[in-house]
Amino acid sequence: MADHQLVMYTSKGTVGQVYSELFGEVDQVEIEQGSRVSGSVSGKLGTFLSMIQSTFSGEITKSEIHSINYDDDMFKAKKLANEILSDKEVPDISEISGKELDSNQLYRFSCEVLTEPFESEIDNENYIEVSGEVNEIRFRGDTSTDNWGVRSHIVQSVRAARRGDTYPYQGLMLPISKTDEGENFVEYDVKFLLICGPEVELRDQWFERMGA
Repeated sequence: MADHQLVMYTSKGTVGQVYSELFGEVDQVEIEQGSRVSGSVSGKLGTFLSMIQSTFSGEITKSEIHSINYDDDMFKAKKLANEILSDKEVPDISEISGKELDSNQLYRFSCEVLTEPFESEIDNENYIEVSGEVNEIRFRGDTSTDNWGVRSHIVQSVRAARRGDTYPYQGLMLPISKTDEGENFVEYDVKFLLICGPEVELRDQWFERMGA
């Protein structure tokens, strides 16, 4: 990945919870000095988590996303997010043989998704449901609007969803449960750890399709 795509969404709580479930206690994670980090996905994700935990006192909001994308001292976090999304250690769902996903395995996606806003009946907070389908694998998960940055992109993708159109993103997710299955599909609820801007080829394909 030659260019570093913008981080659009992340949640400190979700990243911390998933890291703890898959790799160990969060309080044992320490920021590694310098620009080099462990080559493993757990090392990269752990360092990313450590950086956002030590730099930001509260949850991730629009201003923190802006810092990750544009502040020099947070460039390493943005770089790590991009490296995780191109790491072959994390399976890309487009390359999964069969339709079964492992609930103890992180997965990457790079595809067009629907981003549909809604107000929760439980806490009256605003969320965005992100859903997509790749190779007969459907996935969906809820994200808090507070954890999204780069408003121009999310506004554009929500407008596309209201027209019934998808929008290109790439991201990191963990399956929670299988919710439905048919002859030609299987559907999962997922947790999203990261959502970033699309790879250039996917973005260009979307703009070409929209202009057709």
